[in-house]
Amino acid sequence: MNLRILTLALGLAALPGTAPAQSLGVQIAAAPAAAEETLNALNPVITVRGATIRVSDVFSGPIPKGDRAILNAPAPGERMVIEADLLARIARLYELDWKPLSRDIRAVVKRDSRTVSEAEILDEVRLALTDRGAPTESELVPATAGFAVQLPAEATPAVSVGQLAYDPRTQRFSSVVDVTATEGDRVVYTRQIAVAGRVFETTAVPVLTTTLNRGEVISAHDITVANVRTDRVGDGAVTDPYALVGKQARRQIKEGEPVRANQLQTQVLVSRGDEVVIFYALKTMNLTAKGKALEAGGQGDMIRILNTKSNRTLLAKVVQPHQVVVDVISTQSALR
Repeated sequence: MNLRILTLALGLAALPGTAPAQSLGVQIAAAPAAAEETLNALNPVITVRGATIRVSDVFSGPIPKGDRAILNAPAPGERMVIEADLLARIARLYELDWKPLSRDIRAVVKRDSRTVSEAEILDEVRLALTDRGAPTESELVPATAGFAVQLPAEATPAVSVGQLAYDPRTQRFSSVVDVTATEGDRVVYTRQIAVAGRVFETTAVPVLTTTLNRGEVISAHDITVANVRTDRVGDGAVTDPYALVGKQARRQIKEGEPVRANQLQTQVLVSRGDEVVIFYALKTMNLTAKGKALEAGGQGDMIRILNTKSNRTLLAKVVQPHQVVVDVISTQSALR
């Protein structure tokens, strides 16, 4: 039955297909305590799939004609309000055991939907731009936002680029994107969206998965590889993820941003003033002595160490936390 005719059968003026019955800023009023129990109950918050609202969507309980369509559903993702008068007329028409106990009684109906996001739309534009000579690895920055599309949840979406213009000199583009939704062989929704913006080439660089503060050490679990706009990578960015492992943050390094060499330092294994064990590497034996670090150093760094017994200053190589090695050649160039 045509829904307009069905609406007239309810004794009402024709209802618009997607417009709400009242401003959607209302709140659902609490129903007064029922004087007596009824066979049917109102569903105050309703989510529907499809283009129509049925009797059984609005009321629960025994409903002989519950599958009858009574109203047009709102647009996908939108909602509408069914007021008390209309609810009462529906109940009378379908001989339901229900009456509103207050004029504040109402039902809110929302239509289920799925979103074709801006990212999905830009992905299709990016593929089309690649065929026109744009960089394969790129980021598209649209001139405007807010072009995501709500489609019926039960429909199958499709996105394609109908028109496209691209200027490789300025890296700017403009396009018209077709968004459609089908149910079986039937197209139930179609929309054209204008998307324009600029193409930025990207470079794969290691970034951190979490922000690290000064002094924290980078582990393999802290690193991932991301495509970052080339103009934001800049000079001094570390491009080898393995070069980050074990390094210490010289200052805070933010999540998701390229890591620069001047933000890193070799992990400090010996701090200035630390007590250390000095290993003397000789041809025939190894000797140990106690010392004090006169400067900080990381793995492999040559630092000055004071032999606290002989009171001599030596150059030693940091090998472990609080451990340094002095070979024979190093002792010959000891500093006083």
